[in-house]
Amino acid sequence: MIFLCFGDSLTAGYPGYNPHIDGVSRGNGNIQSQYEYWLKKYCIEYLEAKNASKDHKNGEELIFINKGVPGDTSSGLLYRVERDLLNIEPKPDYSIIIIGTNDLGWASSTDKIFKNIKKLHSLSRENGIISIGGLIPPVTRHCTEPRWERAREKLNENLYQYFNKNNIKFTEHTYMMDNKGYLKQDYTSGDGVHFSVAGYHQMGYSIFQNVLKYVIDQTILGKK
Repeated sequence: MIFLCFGDSLTAGYPGYNPHIDGVSRGNGNIQSQYEYWLKKYCIEYLEAKNASKDHKNGEELIFINKGVPGDTSSGLLYRVERDLLNIEPKPDYSIIIIGTNDLGWASSTDKIFKNIKKLHSLSRENGIISIGGLIPPVTRHCTEPRWERAREKLNENLYQYFNKNNIKFTEHTYMMDNKGYLKQDYTSGDGVHFSVAGYHQMGYSIFQNVLKYVIDQTILGKK
């Protein structure tokens, strides 16, 4: 089962990790500084807890491809969607699309960002790749401003409604937030936006709990 992770620096694992050009985790840096590493680890541990790891080769069938590009935007993902998602061989079974932080930083309109993200999901699904969504992750309190935070909240509200209406499984990031809704200090690399290893660890946990536990139950363990 192949999961292609499509996004910006928060998918790439910046600043601790830089994925290889082919997207497989043999790039530069600390491999634990990417949510893909932790997501696979949680999936394998879940199979072990269900006494199913031997039947499924200890999770060897689970492949996570890192197609994160630091600085990318939703428009950038649309520009490279054919090369980096739709025409990848072997064909991914799932895409995990988390994007929008840089768009908001460039003050792009929430309507444009929302339209682009919907298009990415449509293209993925039209090509037989089940898309998984993500709300826009939080940042620390000291590096945000009211305009940015209002835009993030509006976009997340739109995404939440869209994902539910279209039966798209998605991840939110409450596990990473403090009681004010900001990114916990322990999870930032220092700039308030990008994550530390602990942050990427928690991001992987969020995606597992919100989505991949269900996917494993339905597809690998065969639960109804």
